[in-house]
Amino acid sequence: MQLRGLITDLPRKKGKAYTFERGQIVTYPHAALHDEVMRTRRALSEWGVRPGMRVGIYAPNSYRWLVHDLALIDIGAISVPFTDDFAGQVNDALLARYDIALLLISKSHARLFPQKPSHVAFIDADNADIRALDRMPPPEPDSDDQHSLVFSSGSAGGLKGLVISRKGIEVTLPPIVEAMQLVPGEKLMLFLPMSNFQQRNMCYAALWYDADIIITDYTQLFAAIKALNPTMLIGPPVLFQMIYADFEKLPAWKRSALMAAGRTISLIPVPALRRAAARLLFGDVRDQFGSSMRVLVTGMAPIRRHLGLFYERMQLPLSETYGMVEAGSITFRPPGSRDYGTVGKVLDGIRLSFQDDGEIIVHRDHPMTLRYFQCAPDENERTFVGPGSIATGDIGRLDDQGNLILLGRKKELIVTSGGYKIHPEVIEQELNNCPDVAQSVIFLKPNAVQLSCVVALHQPEADGARGRIKKYAQGLQSIRKTAQFVDVVFADEAFTRENGMLRPNLKIDRKAVAAKYG
Repeated sequence: MQLRGLITDLPRKKGKAYTFERGQIVTYPHAALHDEVMRTRRALSEWGVRPGMRVGIYAPNSYRWLVHDLALIDIGAISVPFTDDFAGQVNDALLARYDIALLLISKSHARLFPQKPSHVAFIDADNADIRALDRMPPPEPDSDDQHSLVFSSGSAGGLKGLVISRKGIEVTLPPIVEAMQLVPGEKLMLFLPMSNFQQRNMCYAALWYDADIIITDYTQLFAAIKALNPTMLIGPPVLFQMIYADFEKLPAWKRSALMAAGRTISLIPVPALRRAAARLLFGDVRDQFGSSMRVLVTGMAPIRRHLGLFYERMQLPLSETYGMVEAGSITFRPPGSRDYGTVGKVLDGIRLSFQDDGEIIVHRDHPMTLRYFQCAPDENERTFVGPGSIATGDIGRLDDQGNLILLGRKKELIVTSGGYKIHPEVIEQELNNCPDVAQSVIFLKPNAVQLSCVVALHQPEADGARGRIKKYAQGLQSIRKTAQFVDVVFADEAFTRENGMLRPNLKIDRKAVAAKYG
């Protein structure tokens, strides 16, 4: 597989791209996508975009985003998508900093450049007198293999810049796509920002394997699901926790009865009958996924055991993948696996080793990322530890069946004044098993001797929820010596992107939570 071949093959493909625009479904066959990519390629070339040039993109998800991205691949230019972290900073100084020759923006962002300079073009409106700056990045040893420059914002804050490898994409995609069984006729829903490289990568996968793609954003996710009925959805754990929260609003007796009935349904030998029975049984909760959903995929953090069981009972198996932009997808726990608490087995072409402290090292011939172009001092050396070897920063181990168990982030390790080394994510996962807990974050206040925990509730108004959580936490303290937090602090609202507690990729911003509640 080659990225440029991906575009050449589009006219022979039968798949389609769908968008949900202003409440209306718009369909683009892959053959029409090819024609649009070629027209856009000609326009970009006429504007002066050449191989090796850097072209910035700052726009919300859209079909036109994908068109321009593919056109840049065909030219051999290097895309530089700016994430929401750059809000208020997109200007000529930023373009100069990253050697951007042309910036592509949406019409909705026109206010950023009121004078509309010639090196700024709309991706979703007509343009006139566009001319890329005669600006090339300095030559680098890996220039010929550069696909894109991307930015990643971790839960600890700060932005890293990564150089994505063309060869790395071509090598790392097939193992995860084949494990997910993405095939022609599949309808893949993508809604996280396309500036998130993993989202674009799955667009490439759908085109390669002739599957349909649905492109939307998180604000229209459920409306798009209802209208377009995807068969596969990739989302962060927080999305699936939100759905479970709706189920949690039911009376306890009804939840127990439904779960018991769901177990009985799982004994029906015919899959279609199992799904039909589950739709009747779980009603509105299951309907949020449409009528055709086959499999759900999540990653970024291990899901809770009871969450996996809930989706299994609904006949919507929730599979997990573990990966990182630096290395690509690493493991996969397939639908139907009950190895909850693990992220599955290692994908083909990958070998894992473990440092003395448990840090996971990934070995593969062509990782997805070549190096960092923006990072903390020595971070390149700490991460890219040898040819094809990536230090993940995650602590983990393999169980007896070869499944990977994640214990936490190495940099999040807390050392108490008593000398205990604590992985906060381990305690959070256990605390999150309390049905009343939506999310939790554990941290150590400056100069404190014990841990603190912030909890966001599933239902803040539920009678007795806070008391049940405190009792659950006390029970956890009695069996886990490191779970000795001095108090449970209840968040005054859910963690969201809007209040800054979630990052654009919907991961919890641990630093922001600690700053607000610490």
